[in-house]
Amino acid sequence: MKDTIRGLIAPHAPTMLEDELDRKASAVNIKLQEIGKELLDWGIEAVVAVSTHWQTESFLVDDADFHRTVTDYYGFRREIEYDVAGKPELARQLLASGEKNLVYPAAAQHGVDHAITIPLHFMFPEKNIPVIPVSVAGSALSAFRWGRILGHTLRQWGGKTLMLVSGSLSHDLMAFMTGRRRDEYEAFDRQVMQLLTAGNGMDLLNMDSRLIAAAKPEGAFRDLYMLLGAMGSQSRGRVAAYENLPGVGLGVIEFTEAAYAETEEEWLAAFPASGSIH
Repeated sequence: MKDTIRGLIAPHAPTMLEDELDRKASAVNIKLQEIGKELLDWGIEAVVAVSTHWQTESFLVDDADFHRTVTDYYGFRREIEYDVAGKPELARQLLASGEKNLVYPAAAQHGVDHAITIPLHFMFPEKNIPVIPVSVAGSALSAFRWGRILGHTLRQWGGKTLMLVSGSLSHDLMAFMTGRRRDEYEAFDRQVMQLLTAGNGMDLLNMDSRLIAAAKPEGAFRDLYMLLGAMGSQSRGRVAAYENLPGVGLGVIEFTEAAYAETEEEWLAAFPASGSIH
């Protein structure tokens, strides 16, 4: 299969910027820098960035030709500016494909929030790769379907694209603020990573509901299902880096091209029969 789309799960904790400020060795920061260089060598032309800080009622795509930085984090010692070009023609192709396939996404102006700016700050510090911000919406099933359409459209476009899904694994901010570490947060993170690396990401919703409720995954798995839709329901990720803070799991997981079902019947059959997130 032609190598035209890659996938990446990346965190965006503002503490990553503080680690950089303090010149602290961070496995996550270092790996994102390495991945950015690899993608530049590959010839990347655009980033489709799924932001868990842009959660909406319906699927939205920012088709602006330039995106301003949205500073939506506070109380940290460092803030960054990451104004970056958009890719409006490609964004409109994604919108048209969604309309044709009855998902009905809409164009909206959002800019680039810290779910986008922080990982890209480490990956592409020159701000030289165009970005298309995409919101998280709907149920896990509809997110998977929309991801499938995004992936198919990007392959038809033919340029080299990264689908970036930016969110923490566990994401209990109360635990983070109080500094409370509990074993179940890391257990949740490792179970999610195990499913994704084994090609069993479609089973995320079948995890212990109590564990999910405690860990509070940032996109309620809908962001991950968008990625699985684009990359293939049985795609195997590769965990490139992992760190954890109290209540917050920072995972970097890479996906390359994989065989994926082309027909609606196949991808519906691939979706787990039980469980949905609305």
